[in-house]
Amino acid sequence: MMTTRTWFRVHSFTGVITGLLLFVICWSGTFAVVSHELDWLITPEARVVSGGEPVSWGALQTAVQGAYPEAEIEQINAPLYRHSSAEVLIDLPDQKSVRVYVDPYSGDILGSHSDFNIQRFFRSFHMHLFIPNGVGSYLVMMFGITLLVSMLAPLFFYKRWWRRFFRFRSGRGHVLWSELHKLAGLWSLWFVFIIAVTGIWYLFEALRGDLGDGRMNYVEPAGIVQVIATEHPATAPLLPIDSLVAIAQRHWPELDIATVAEGWYSKLEHSLYLEGQAGFPLVRERANQMHLDRVTGEVLWQNSASDLPLYWLWSNMADPLHFGDFAGLWSKALWFLFGLILSGLILTGTYLHVRRLANKAGERHRWPGTAAAIIVTLIVLAASVPYGFHEAREYYGPTIDGVKLLPTLAPGVTVLLFGWVALTVAIIAGWVWMLYDRLAPAKQ
Repeated sequence: MMTTRTWFRVHSFTGVITGLLLFVICWSGTFAVVSHELDWLITPEARVVSGGEPVSWGALQTAVQGAYPEAEIEQINAPLYRHSSAEVLIDLPDQKSVRVYVDPYSGDILGSHSDFNIQRFFRSFHMHLFIPNGVGSYLVMMFGITLLVSMLAPLFFYKRWWRRFFRFRSGRGHVLWSELHKLAGLWSLWFVFIIAVTGIWYLFEALRGDLGDGRMNYVEPAGIVQVIATEHPATAPLLPIDSLVAIAQRHWPELDIATVAEGWYSKLEHSLYLEGQAGFPLVRERANQMHLDRVTGEVLWQNSASDLPLYWLWSNMADPLHFGDFAGLWSKALWFLFGLILSGLILTGTYLHVRRLANKAGERHRWPGTAAAIIVTLIVLAASVPYGFHEAREYYGPTIDGVKLLPTLAPGVTVLLFGWVALTVAIIAGWVWMLYDRLAPAKQ
């Protein structure tokens, strides 16, 4: 059996070897939690004055079509909050993924920007570090295992930890940071467990080929209605969106529609896709979805979270638990707070470890592979920069004279993203400097 000292060494080893990249992943995930709210604060077009009843889905569609006659409307998103704009994602002839902001109470067009906003930046960076072909995604997901090991190890060497939630030994310097690290670690056990387990679940889904495949792939669970779509002539008249939404609400009155999208989204021709919440807690909106034939109004496909088998139910619960958006702003604020605590735990853990080693003469001051791990981490982070620009240009930038350009971001978005990157680089530089300054062999 492993001794308490061995468990302590496991905890310190995972912190020193994987701590730098784990910090970046957790740090970016923390801001991903509130990225929508940051966009709301930074982007004037995303904010509206609440008043009256919201206009219909069809009115939003008509307003965007009038302002952008050459656009192809991909999806319409209902406002997340009372003071938020409705957001319509469109493709233009010279630019894909443009986000149009519409006043949900008047139907007025407020403006548009590239879909590469704060939310997209943090979600993409957190999920795959902008590294393509699944390499970045697998790398990030494997750190769920590291995080779980780092969380479990102290439970085996920290004696009677269950009695120490309200103990705090006053002191300065090393003692203060040690007490803060222990106390914060205890109170965030539940949070770290959720983040680690859901991260490992994403890895399991990826290995199964299910990751990110949340539409049209549920394997005949009970309660699903599936009808083969009827082939219609290309010139067949389509029912208005408002008529289709009314059909959906009569068929499924509990569905609180959050997104309406065209047929490409649902992989069924001549269909309209709807998703939202339907009274089942802790699931993402795509767990409740309906697909309607746009010509006849027939229900082609429907599934409810309450009828999903256990595997798919948990699959649809992982995202809300990982990002904390299951209860709106309150749960997001809690997740953001504990995300900051988790990021701080990684940094203070390394600080305490190097302080302890630096004060013990004759003890080896580096874990084997520490330098290599840091170099690899820095290479990965450096590689994410050009890959990030490539993703922004190829998927979100305009095409001018046959040349893809970087998207034009709202001024506030640019300032916030560059500020966050600068702060992160400063933290990493300080971390690396401390590690090598304090872990250098003690001078005799």
